[in-house]
Amino acid sequence: MKRLTYSILALIISISSIQAQKAADAEKLITNFLTNAKTNAIKTNFKLTVTEKNAVNLQSSSGSFTMKGNKFVLEMDQLKAWYDGKTQWSYMVDNNEVSITEPTDKELGETNPMALLSNYKAKFGIRFSKTKSAQNHIIEMIPKVKNDDFSKVEVSLNKANGNLSSIKISDKKGKTTNLIVTNFQKGIRVADNIFTFDKSKYKGVLINDLR
Repeated sequence: MKRLTYSILALIISISSIQAQKAADAEKLITNFLTNAKTNAIKTNFKLTVTEKNAVNLQSSSGSFTMKGNKFVLEMDQLKAWYDGKTQWSYMVDNNEVSITEPTDKELGETNPMALLSNYKAKFGIRFSKTKSAQNHIIEMIPKVKNDDFSKVEVSLNKANGNLSSIKISDKKGKTTNLIVTNFQKGIRVADNIFTFDKSKYKGVLINDLR
């Protein structure tokens, strides 16, 4: 009986060690991607799809995205956004109007899903998804705080080069935000001033300062 008990304990310890190692491997993949993004600017095209609960109110958009560290610039047909690490400018093309805010993490996530990955070690438990892919590592990030607005963030990283393939965000109300990345470029050089709004380029723009 003692031998059987010891065998069961050894098996449990072995499984726990394997799971811990897999979690560490998943965390390392996220860390490597973010380190590259912080030290080398990245640029990509994307398609963003937002689906409400029960697949109603489907919204889809596409554009280009440039990021360096926690700064980014987003360009779409009807919307442009700049974020310098503190302040965000959101410009509506049809209205020739820009809104200035200092967004929360949740608000940043709606404009830049990659912002959710900041401070991920403190915010999320990390594990490999049970869903398998030949091309990508699929990593699930589960919020540690129960009252967090998000229920899960799923990150797909290319196995060959570590580049981002997609980010899928699910919230507790059933809404899903899916960012699909194409033409991923890293190591590009960009000046910091591209991450701030230049009023001189938008004649007659209406400024709505909400800070």
